[in-house]
Amino acid sequence: MRALLPTSRRGFLAGAAAAAIAPNAFADTAALTFLVIGDWGESSSSQRPVAAAMGRVGSEIGSAFVISTGDNFYRNGVRSTHDPQWRATFEDVYTAPSLQTPWYAVLGNHDYNGSPGAEVDYTRISPRWRMPSRYWRQDMTLPDGSAAAFFFIDTTPIANLTGLRDAVPQADFGAQDQVMWLERELAACTAPWKIVVGHHPIFSSGAHGPSRGVASHIRPLLERYGVQAYFNGHDHDLEHLQSAGVDYICSGSGAEVRQVGSTPESRFVLTRPGFVACSLSPSALSISFFAQTGAAFYEAAIFRG
Repeated sequence: MRALLPTSRRGFLAGAAAAAIAPNAFADTAALTFLVIGDWGESSSSQRPVAAAMGRVGSEIGSAFVISTGDNFYRNGVRSTHDPQWRATFEDVYTAPSLQTPWYAVLGNHDYNGSPGAEVDYTRISPRWRMPSRYWRQDMTLPDGSAAAFFFIDTTPIANLTGLRDAVPQADFGAQDQVMWLERELAACTAPWKIVVGHHPIFSSGAHGPSRGVASHIRPLLERYGVQAYFNGHDHDLEHLQSAGVDYICSGSGAEVRQVGSTPESRFVLTRPGFVACSLSPSALSISFFAQTGAAFYEAAIFRG
């Protein structure tokens, strides 16, 4: 892992001065490039600047798709596929040509205040929105022909589980089935890269902190089956953490930020509106944190192992 800023806690919290991303960070022609944003679905003063910066960076790196880590629509989700929020906080905001790519989105807790099914259904009428189910596997092919498997999960029901055995049947929104599905898929997966995307954090320095239910039921699967990275939102910051061979990347400041504390697993945290740019090669996943100004603050390489 390579950081472009000093690893003092003071530098983490303040963000320090923006550092230039190394010229070769996204120059690998055998890499799959993409953007990650979370907690963006509100008309805040920061949402459009973040969207504009995403458009510029997406064009520069040749982004193939966008991942949304949930809380796609504040504060109460959407009511239907025709809800005005689709246009107000998505279609009319992320207008850059480089963002007219597939958006692979997971549900967040605020999305559950509306109709989660409407976000699934929007997949059928949108040229770029991708949520075929509340949870699913998406296989990707890198330019060299190697494989990467992305597992998009719905963490809100799992966050409410304190134990699989004490969940109330028919009242857990399929959380038990989902955990068992993920274990089956990970156990059978032969792709060199395994990446899981959810909304709730497993490790975090943010205001919400780690989700007990997700940490209890998902973390062991990540470690057992060789998942290299877990992307999440929920906490409104940008953060990179490491534990037991798994890298945890929070991208949850698409529209607003909150203050953070500290946790020993953290390698870097930035309390500014922004997003993450990624480059996935056969050997490494490079991540870069960008603020709403387009300035890059941090870069790290996660090796496949």
